[in-house]
Amino acid sequence: MAFWNNHDYKINSDDLIWSRKIENQIGETYLENSNIIFGGSWNNTFIVLSPETGDILDTLTSYKVMQERESLILEETAKRCDDYRLFNIVVDKNKYSNVALKVVDRKYRGADLTYYLIVNTIANKEITILFNSRKFSSISDIIYFKEGKFVMKYNSEAGATSKDPFITNIALFDLDKIIK
Repeated sequence: MAFWNNHDYKINSDDLIWSRKIENQIGETYLENSNIIFGGSWNNTFIVLSPETGDILDTLTSYKVMQERESLILEETAKRCDDYRLFNIVVDKNKYSNVALKVVDRKYRGADLTYYLIVNTIANKEITILFNSRKFSSISDIIYFKEGKFVMKYNSEAGATSKDPFITNIALFDLDKIIK
């Protein structure tokens, strides 16, 4: 995919508001009021992350998520084509008309997957954002948080070895700031 206009952007780690590495814990990201919660019912352990800094505020045990959900990448309702998958992200329709994560299979070009965030604004402009493949080699979820901010889970347990722990990265980025 090529970039044809000046409304396209390559996102790097400097564009993140914060990023938090979480070792030896896998699960999904949930939003509850203004809290970001990460964990899974399989081991009944959840952590609460600060939306401002990504700091771990609390560890919750015996905590029930109101509704379990699959991660975005595993969503069965995604549009699938021969060389890509398209995942619609539920957003505030007063800010964006549509936001989708496009996952392109690049196995013949040296990388496994390439990730694009395709944003359609209210003013009917389309902006394509490419995630730096070195930093974001495996994005497994993006959730709309609020006020143009998104929570992303990337580089999860893929690549863990018996010596290295499972590492999940949770990050917050401001799409409005990137678009400007």
